Amino acid sequence: MSRQVDLVIMNARLLLESGIVHGGLGVTDGKIVLIATDEHLPRADKTIDAGGKIVMPGLIDAHAHIYDPEMPQHEDFVSGSRAAAAGGVTTFADMPLVSHVMSTQSVNEKRTRGEKDSVVDFTINAGMIDPSNIHVIPLLIQEGVAAIKAFTCRPFEANNGVLVLALSEVSEHGGHVIVHSEDQGVLDEFAKDFEGEWDAPVSHALSRPELAEYLAVSQMIRIADQTKGHLHIAHITTKKAVSEVEKAKLSGILVTTEVCPHHLMFHRDEMNRLGPKSKMNPPLRSKHDRAALWSALLRGYIDITVSDHAPCPIEKKTVGEGDIRKAWSGVDGIQTILRVLLSEGINKGRLTYHRLLEVASKNPARLLGLYPKKGCIGIGADADLVIIDPKREEKITSDMMFSKCGWTIYEGMRMKGAPVQTLVRGVSVFEAGEIQINPPLGKFQKMGGGFLLGEN
Repeated sequence: MSRQVDLVIMNARLLLESGIVHGGLGVTDGKIVLIATDEHLPRADKTIDAGGKIVMPGLIDAHAHIYDPEMPQHEDFVSGSRAAAAGGVTTFADMPLVSHVMSTQSVNEKRTRGEKDSVVDFTINAGMIDPSNIHVIPLLIQEGVAAIKAFTCRPFEANNGVLVLALSEVSEHGGHVIVHSEDQGVLDEFAKDFEGEWDAPVSHALSRPELAEYLAVSQMIRIADQTKGHLHIAHITTKKAVSEVEKAKLSGILVTTEVCPHHLMFHRDEMNRLGPKSKMNPPLRSKHDRAALWSALLRGYIDITVSDHAPCPIEKKTVGEGDIRKAWSGVDGIQTILRVLLSEGINKGRLTYHRLLEVASKNPARLLGLYPKKGCIGIGADADLVIIDPKREEKITSDMMFSKCGWTIYEGMRMKGAPVQTLVRGVSVFEAGEIQINPPLGKFQKMGGGFLLGEN
């Protein structure tokens, strides 16, 4: 062919929605302009030989705590976006950590900071919903922020009346409400049972039992049924809660959910060995629950994977060595989410490549209203791509982490399967263990409201 493009990727196994095909693609002005067998690829200014490795759409992480103006020592757009690129994540949705993001001013401040510092594309989740800011939801959706976080428990607890109003607003205006679902009453009562036992990290998990999640998820589903608003259950962890979501989906209730790599990798009985690093909310669960999460992910009842990336300076973890209540709740994840899905999913037969594409790229793009611009390899889509080597074996160490916090819950673990190169709009941002781009090129992506999973 005589036509010339900016970039050709050849000798690849392309992970398309129809399956894995051998060939390559051409990119011009950051967009995919053709998909062809190698012999039909055009000339290009630059060529990447994928060496027979898998090329898939870049991951979209819909739940990552990257930048909070009140806690910049935890993470920021510089370090967090580099960790994303090193993990094959080409777009992330920044989630509020402690600061409320419930005004156009707070959204614009984050957008400005992100477009200055991020090496990958990003969007912004709003939060936290309370009685004073429900009226802002339509304005946020107009700004392209169509995902709004709420809690059923402290420290940002919203009562059922507030949640009814919030889901009613998104029912009318589009978007979805993301709910951290643990029942505060159960948490209050169970915490009383562990006085004098907080030196054991597992006490954190036992004080936040499966019942707390089950009750809150059940209640939220009933509210979604009444309001017809799109409910998204954040970081689901238990078999019983997953069962409630399955029943709701089969009943036609508009509910989606997500799972995190740490809940797929670890279980509650490991907490005393892992120490305060293993503290997060919701906590680690039983082996039985972990198996149920993998099953639901494969069968389609868990819609997306997210990192819930929320690390902290290491001293905020070690302070909990004698009393787990003092430790920060949160772990890293954005650099390791694809590695977990490959090592524990693909390479152990718990996940297919078709489902990997859906839960890590396509479905998050649909949830956020970014599909088909993102989340697929298709003509006209952004050339957001990750080249993965499913056979590459790595030992995870803190030295390889780009996070500002410099530690990882996965320290010392051996994983099989890794991203080796990440491209954003056709530009290589990560390769050979290094960030390739300077200055940053990340752009804010406006969410589409009301683009629902399952639509064609």
